Amino acid sequence: MSSMAFTAHTPGVPINSSAVVDAIRLVVEDFHDRGTNVVSGKGGKTFSFFPTSVTDNIPPLSPELADAICLLSRLHIAHADDATLGVGEEDRGAMITADILRQYRLPRTLARWAPSGAPGEVKVPLSNEYLAEGSTDLYLNGVRPTDRIILIDDLISTGGTLVSLIQAITITGAEVLEIFTIGEKTENKGRDFIAKQTGLKVKTLLATDLHDDGRGVRSRVMHVNLGMLDEACFAQVSQHFPQGFCRIGSGAESHAREHS
Repeated sequence: MSSMAFTAHTPGVPINSSAVVDAIRLVVEDFHDRGTNVVSGKGGKTFSFFPTSVTDNIPPLSPELADAICLLSRLHIAHADDATLGVGEEDRGAMITADILRQYRLPRTLARWAPSGAPGEVKVPLSNEYLAEGSTDLYLNGVRPTDRIILIDDLISTGGTLVSLIQAITITGAEVLEIFTIGEKTENKGRDFIAKQTGLKVKTLLATDLHDDGRGVRSRVMHVNLGMLDEACFAQVSQHFPQGFCRIGSGAESHAREHS
């Protein structure tokens, strides 16, 4: 990762175009052109898996990258003022999930892979790109029926983890206000699976696919979603990237509006 300097911003402070450009570059650098390895998981299928600082702490997650993601997440998360609780899960993206939610001064809880035995604990099955059905359960504590929840995860792959989290929250009687992830591995169609299983849409910061450029299968960032960024700032930001790389919206729209 480069040593590009990045200044953190706090919620409520106007976001300027140069800060957004710097943040995009840091995040794209983490997800783009990563080598892959094959893992087995959901449905007995094999998947091409690539690690990043954000999702696997390879290399360790830097404060600059965490700040960049926190800034860009604020372009997407719209209902923090209405929320009473932030929810994530303890595997892989737990650190960045906690960083994002801390901006909003929300209480946070992480679903875990081992039971606590506490009263009211919710247990649901879990499967994803590296966990087959029947191998693991997810355990959620600390959610009340009256809670209104912001659900955060590091990425969508098969959609299995988010579906399990949504199911666990639903059992508690709480309401999911919105869902945000940093990455979306489009080749695994997890967004469609989540919509089919739960009826909910997911906001994402960036979308990746896989390609073989002669060095083996590698990750490729296709585009970034810039959420609610205003048109004037968007025009300034997008001129720093290839045409169509920056998009208004959060990827949850049926037809995300693409800009040059």
